Amino acid sequence: YYIDGRVAKVTDFLKTRLLDTLSDQIRKIQKVVNTYTPGKKIWLEGIGATSAGGMNNLSDSYAAGFLWLNTLGLLASQGIDVVVRHSFLDHGHNHLVDQNFNPLPDYWLSLLYKRLIGPKVLAIHVAGLQRKPRPGRVIRDKLRIYAHCTAVGQPRQQRSRGHNYVRGSITLYIINLHRSRKKIKLAGTLRDKIVHQYLLQPYGKDGLHSKSVQLNGQPLAMVDDGTLPELKPRPLRAGRTLVIPPLTMSFYVVKNVNALACRYR
Repeated sequence: YYIDGRVAKVTDFLKTRLLDTLSDQIRKIQKVVNTYTPGKKIWLEGIGATSAGGMNNLSDSYAAGFLWLNTLGLLASQGIDVVVRHSFLDHGHNHLVDQNFNPLPDYWLSLLYKRLIGPKVLAIHVAGLQRKPRPGRVIRDKLRIYAHCTAVGQPRQQRSRGHNYVRGSITLYIINLHRSRKKIKLAGTLRDKIVHQYLLQPYGKDGLHSKSVQLNGQPLAMVDDGTLPELKPRPLRAGRTLVIPPLTMSFYVVKNVNALACRYR
């Protein structure tokens, strides 16, 4: 658990220092495992945003997604294959659906991640983001960018998901903790490719405390008890600058890149 649920505030979910604590813990565990059972797989089980059962309107809100998405990206980049979420239903306020089985923000975030992010992690370099640390100062970037090969399912799965991404595509996912928008220009072979945007923002007047989200400006809700809505991307023309709104999470599928690392299983 990242935060003591009894004293948590919404601003806690925006602290980069907090987001980085997991990385230190994973390195310690990896050191132990590599000493005694080299090569053994590490799984992370039962992770939650806040302890003490969480807090209403915080650990079940849009704000908690910053910790969750950063956790998934950080663990993948450090070679952790399996992350078990705690919990799905009826455990304090760290769950993914409410008492009426309506999906909460972390549910939609997890669904997008599962549909768009493949298991292969890619190295990424962002010019202007990697700065040299100065003595006595730790740089903790508020713009966090991860990259994977795009998840590619069978044709039937692709139809149900509403997209037909081919092997070789790349998905970026971005956390912007700044209170201002940021602009990113894709370089190299990514520059002239069409991009599909999946931008998640809070829905309603509660802002970061909201328990509802919108995808590319459209609120997400179940169609009926057994039917998920279509998760429609917003196509961006080739060469367009990616504009990342403040305090948001987003996914960008760069189509048909034919990236060598992503061509094969």
